[in-house]
Amino acid sequence: MRWALWLAVVAGLAGWADTLVLSDGTVLTGRVQGLTPTQLGFLTAEGLRWVALEDVQRLALDLGEDPRPRVDRRAWSRALGRAQRELWTCQYFREGLVLAGLLFLGAGQWLVSLGHGSFGGLLTALGALGLLYGLGSARPDCSLPAARLRTLLYLGLEHGWLF
Repeated sequence: MRWALWLAVVAGLAGWADTLVLSDGTVLTGRVQGLTPTQLGFLTAEGLRWVALEDVQRLALDLGEDPRPRVDRRAWSRALGRAQRELWTCQYFREGLVLAGLLFLGAGQWLVSLGHGSFGGLLTALGALGLLYGLGSARPDCSLPAARLRTLLYLGLEHGWLF
């Protein structure tokens, strides 16, 4: 009885031809089952496997066999928005620090000119620190949010949610 059940599950999975290629070269065949902002659920013959979005190299869905969406579009949209924000924040962190530093410098000098010397001096000092930190810091490695965004874009393109 157990053998027959296992055989039925494997035979059912054979009809699901979603293919997931991981960055280490592993190829999984099965069906996309779920999505979180950082992971993709993939059902294989061995069971449900959660894969980090940044570990996905390629994703291909067989929508000819089963045209229904594999994941909820709202969950995908929320995950996509989060990945876009993470990438944008990572890419423009330095520029934001420089801009904030300049704003604090300007506000501090303006307050000093109005006679609020101690508070104006504090804002000027904070602005100088932010400016120097922004100019002196190395550009962050944004490969993790970029890889997550790429996988979510694959998923959206395969479903036809992106044109």
